[in-house]
Amino acid sequence: MAAIAEQETKGNAWINALTAPASLVLYGVIVGGGIGAIFAANDLSDEWYIDCLALPGSLWMQVLQCLVLPMVIISMIQSMVSLRQLPGSRTLAFALVGLYMATTVIALTEALIIGVPYIGNLVEALPASSIEASEDYTSTVEDMTFIDALLGVFEGMTPENVINDAAQSDLLPVIITAVVFGICIKDKQEDGSPTVTLQLLSQVNDVVTTALMAVMKLAPVGVASIVFSAAVSVDIEQAGKALVFYLTGLWIAMACQVFIVYPLLLVVGGGRNPLSYYRNCIPALAMALGMSSSLATLPTTKKCADKNGIRAEVRDLALSLGATINMDGAGMGFIFQSIWLSAIQGVDFGISKVLLTGIAALVCSVGTSPIPSSGAVALVVLKIAGVPINSTFGLVMAVEFISDRSRTMVNVLGDLSVVAVIDKHFGQSIVEMEAEKKKIGQV
Repeated sequence: MAAIAEQETKGNAWINALTAPASLVLYGVIVGGGIGAIFAANDLSDEWYIDCLALPGSLWMQVLQCLVLPMVIISMIQSMVSLRQLPGSRTLAFALVGLYMATTVIALTEALIIGVPYIGNLVEALPASSIEASEDYTSTVEDMTFIDALLGVFEGMTPENVINDAAQSDLLPVIITAVVFGICIKDKQEDGSPTVTLQLLSQVNDVVTTALMAVMKLAPVGVASIVFSAAVSVDIEQAGKALVFYLTGLWIAMACQVFIVYPLLLVVGGGRNPLSYYRNCIPALAMALGMSSSLATLPTTKKCADKNGIRAEVRDLALSLGATINMDGAGMGFIFQSIWLSAIQGVDFGISKVLLTGIAALVCSVGTSPIPSSGAVALVVLKIAGVPINSTFGLVMAVEFISDRSRTMVNVLGDLSVVAVIDKHFGQSIVEMEAEKKKIGQV
């Protein structure tokens, strides 16, 4: 009986793995890419039914773009409110948020420094999209100086008419408005309960999240259609090589963060041995690889923090916040997607695009929901950076199930690195603060 039960358990595990959302998306990539390649090989790319097969992917992308922006805006407001509600001294709050922001800025800088020359020199524009995407942009940026670009970015960040900005897909001032709104909004009523505005935002967020999850259930069909559209219209061999450069460039940048930045942070800021610390983090990294979600990995991440001797009070505070706002890997992914899609469409990635992409990636990485497939937020970054969104985005989606897991692993390791620094410098004060709160609660 025990042997039969064990076989059934193994069989169920295999069934669950084969029917997991990531597996279904992979099937969609294979089916869409395979059918598209067959159609392209038989010179059927101009037939009417090509447009019919590409329609589900186009509609899926439109709905996704419609839902992602509200999710990012609400997440930004809630993140700002959460930061204001951090317990303890102002020094602790600034240190915790500052460390998370610092690692993200370093990650984005690495991605730009590595990605711009690497992708720019190795990825060639696809014939199907180079003229379409670059015609009206290169003429405006060739003579732009760094100061002109910087002033233009600040001007573009300043809201003038938020409704009009949103209607024209000028999203950066809309997100900046959300940040200011989150900083200024009243968060509690006199009895300590959330204000009506925050309750409304929470309910709207639940609706948007539910709708987004429903749309993501259609991801296998949508991705299959998008990949099909891309496979029919582009040179598969050239696109495949370009995707290899995209992934290797992203992994090189992530390796710099994982093997240089985080170890330095652990040694200098946390007084830890990176080798032994990383060894205790392996279960969390394995869970991140499998779940592709910082939030789903959080219980395992906390256990790894315990193995590394992090105080429970510090662990709960820092890791819970980090799973929400510390998205180093996600930010690096946004950067590389923008650079790669610009290169493959023949769009000049000038200094203004570098600045816009960096700022957009920083802001949107904070507003990235810690759930699987949150890489859809890249659509907002692409809009802000002025990168055209068309069938070439399907090529990125074809490898999203790989890059998403890599990004999540970096996010989780970044959280665990920061918590070591906070534990060394603020651990005792956090413990005392939590003890004082318990005393007040008992009274």
